[in-house]
Amino acid sequence: MYARLGLTELGDRLRAAYDGFGRRDIDAVLAVMDPDIQWDATDALAHTGRYEGHAGVTEYIQSLSGAWQEYHLNAEQFTESADGLHVLVLGKVTGKLADGQDVEARFAHVLEMNEDGKVARLKVCLDREAALREMPASNAR
Repeated sequence: MYARLGLTELGDRLRAAYDGFGRRDIDAVLAVMDPDIQWDATDALAHTGRYEGHAGVTEYIQSLSGAWQEYHLNAEQFTESADGLHVLVLGKVTGKLADGQDVEARFAHVLEMNEDGKVARLKVCLDREAALREMPASNAR
């Protein structure tokens, strides 16, 4: 098992990646991702699908440009599972769609960390309850 980062340090790294996502800074996002990441957005309300590796994550982020004029992710809570290998991320996305409609929605992601402390799998969930079902035994309840 990797030498676990403290949740504060891990949270800071993940927050920088989420901030980068909102700026469409692909390098900031990929910095915390394993090169072979599995990005599972099959349960998302929009922009669904499965994406693999850095190329897949890049494709996903770039696909948002056609649908959104602007968007911002505010990751509000990071909760590590008892095994230290999963992180529940809760937050809010705000922005403006390409058609000018303002959007504000909650998001829930479950991140699975690898032995190097990188995100090996990201699961987009519909809500907090769905994300909790993806987590192993956790103090996130």
